[in-house]
Amino acid sequence: MSLRFLEQLKGARAALMFAAGLAFSAPSKAIIVVGAWDPAFGSAFPELGWRGEAKFFVPDACLGESGLVFNFESCSGGTMKVLSASVEFYKLSDPSNPLFQETLSFDDPTSLVAAMKIEDGLLAGLYATFDYFVPSALGIAGGPYTEFVLLFEDNLALLAFISDPPDGPKTKGISDRTTPDGSPFITFRVVPEPSSLALTLLGLLAVAIGARVRSRASHHSVLVRA
Repeated sequence: MSLRFLEQLKGARAALMFAAGLAFSAPSKAIIVVGAWDPAFGSAFPELGWRGEAKFFVPDACLGESGLVFNFESCSGGTMKVLSASVEFYKLSDPSNPLFQETLSFDDPTSLVAAMKIEDGLLAGLYATFDYFVPSALGIAGGPYTEFVLLFEDNLALLAFISDPPDGPKTKGISDRTTPDGSPFITFRVVPEPSSLALTLLGLLAVAIGARVRSRASHHSVLVRA
């Protein structure tokens, strides 16, 4: 191996160790949790299925608590948030038909989080809602005069609606809390923190450097024997 390559390898290893030290020492103040669900809406709109996903901002200090942790408690100080969510409507009897599909986006973060439920250091449920309604144009979801608001009740995602057609009575309601297969339950998963992603990239880089070193060493050995 050439002296120049050895110097490059030494410098790369030093950079890896420095970056890894930063990743391990970086303070972690919050985690991002993604929740997903896929229930039927229920009797209000019997043909309507809706699947969704939301991102939750959970203060790291609250993960050491257990049970229901309120947003005003010292570990949070009002920083619990629902960052965003999307809801996809589809027809239960024909889920792949694009004529009966629609996406509602809840893009403005909301701090209307009353509490989060923590179990074994993980988010297991929450009580929260967005503070605005999103309109729908899909017939099986009530038509163009229907608006929806997304809310969370423990480990359930729920859609409340208001329909106000010009030629009919104003109605309102909420999606079912239970279905035969129990599908309203939210599945939570933690999004890797930037430091974890950095460590993964560092590991891949270290493997690549090691492979290059072995290749160069093998090539050098062949040349020497020749």
